Amino acid sequence: MMLKIQPTSRFKRLIKKLPEEIKERLKDTLRQLQENPKHPSLRSKPYKSIPGVFESSINMKYRILWEYDTKTKTIIILLAVGDHDIL
Repeated sequence: MMLKIQPTSRFKRLIKKLPEEIKERLKDTLRQLQENPKHPSLRSKPYKSIPGVFESSINMKYRILWEYDTKTKTIIILLAVGDHDIL
C-alpha cells in the first residue's frame, strides 16, 4: 500500500533553503519514503530527540524528519528537512 505524504508548512519553508541538487534528490527520497519507509537506501530510524519521530536520509549530509499520522498510520507527515548539523 502506498502511503500518503503530507508536508507541514515548516517543511515547505525549509525546502526553499535547500540547494537545487538536494531539492532534486528530495523528490526521489519522498517517492521512496511513500513506497517503503523502511527501504535500506533511506536509512530510516527513530529520531532520538523526539519520540514518535523518524529520520531518513536524502544523502549523507541531508535528512528529513517525519512521523506517521496517529490514527491510521497511512499518512507520513513531513516535519523538517535540512543538513545533519541543523537537525
